Amino acid sequence: MRNHLFTGTVAAVIALSSSASSASWSDKITSGDVASQGTTLVAGPRGVRYELRGGAKVELSEGAEFTFEPSLHLKLRKPGDPDTTTRVIHLIHGRAEVTVPTLRDPTAVMVRGPGKLSAVAKEGHLSFVVDADRSTAAARDGEMLVGLGNDWRPLRSGYARTLAPEDPSALTRPVLTSPSVSTESKLVVVHGNEAAHAAATWTRLSNAARYDVVLTRTGPDAAVVSHQLVTEPSASLDSLPPGKYALVVSGIDKQGLAGKPSEACSLRVVGIEPPPGSATSADGAIILARDQHVSLIDAEGVEISYGSSSLFMSAPATLNLAHGEPTTVRLRAPGTTAEALLHLAPKGLHAAVSIGPRAARWPVDHVAIQVDLYDTTGNAIPDESGIDATVTVNLTKVPVKWEHVGHTLRTTLAPGTPPGPWVVRTEVRDRHGDLLGRDFLEVAPLESNPAIVAQR
Repeated sequence: MRNHLFTGTVAAVIALSSSASSASWSDKITSGDVASQGTTLVAGPRGVRYELRGGAKVELSEGAEFTFEPSLHLKLRKPGDPDTTTRVIHLIHGRAEVTVPTLRDPTAVMVRGPGKLSAVAKEGHLSFVVDADRSTAAARDGEMLVGLGNDWRPLRSGYARTLAPEDPSALTRPVLTSPSVSTESKLVVVHGNEAAHAAATWTRLSNAARYDVVLTRTGPDAAVVSHQLVTEPSASLDSLPPGKYALVVSGIDKQGLAGKPSEACSLRVVGIEPPPGSATSADGAIILARDQHVSLIDAEGVEISYGSSSLFMSAPATLNLAHGEPTTVRLRAPGTTAEALLHLAPKGLHAAVSIGPRAARWPVDHVAIQVDLYDTTGNAIPDESGIDATVTVNLTKVPVKWEHVGHTLRTTLAPGTPPGPWVVRTEVRDRHGDLLGRDFLEVAPLESNPAIVAQR
């Protein structure tokens, strides 16, 4: 194999000087754009991607300066096989990512730097970077040929060579390995219009001068939402709305070459949208009426359980109180065990209503009505709590004047006039119309009870 490579590289050197072709090629730009500056092409602000005739794909970074040169015919296969057509790109500045598919009759790609360093990709993934006075070729996947002047040698997958003033021999070195990335939580829950904040860490790589940190929102609206260059193995991910995210980190060595990217680390942000009129307690519980629901935003695929249950299921679109009682909701990202807790609590107001005397007779007795208001801690309810206490007699609302002392409302209802009997009702509701308490009293006319008349 090495003899074949050596023979191929020698043939390549000859081909470089005698077997160029000026045939035109119809290459297709698949994304980005490019501008001409004389004979030099310059990639636009989003870079540019080409699909070359022959199947190879080339991605050039933003502002990359390059030219397409005449194609070559190189002996890159077994002796006796036809020469391999090889596209040539002269990279003056920037980064080129070249991918050559495995085909029976491939078209190879050569990238030449401004100095003596060149590389040929027969198949696989080649990175070529030109920055100031240094050029780097890296075999990401597949075996490449790298030439320093007329000295061509194979470069194994996972290795690189950099021609620089401090390394005129362009010694072979390994490409940085991929770091292992994690976040403090795979699932972050935010309320209302809040944005999520998460911290990411990864294994420190020896020989890494810095790290390239890319956070992408995945799904139908996929887009890069954060791109950072940091020197420490940690990063803060801020201002994240609900959605699905993937974090990828690559080490960058002192020559400026990015290493193998990490596996994508997933992160979910789920939004909690309380209903109008709800409140939040001091300990963070969402206070709900029995018929109110909390909406979950971007919770598709998230797993949910309640209380201490070990059973998890797919999260619904809305949540409410279980049987009107305080409810603990446990959320977790698919395939994980770490949980985010959400507490729901019933509205903490209730009213104890009493009407008396229980044997009241009209038109002699006055009826006293008392409403004692409590919250879940037994604290008095202030005037501004918006309590609505109504009194009716035989379904007709009766205006009364309430006296508010502490957490007690008191009023007195004057005797009614015949005919009777009468039903006195008192209902207490909060500002949202939720019933807090009620009571009623049946009042008989005085003359309907001769024994009571005689006693009086």
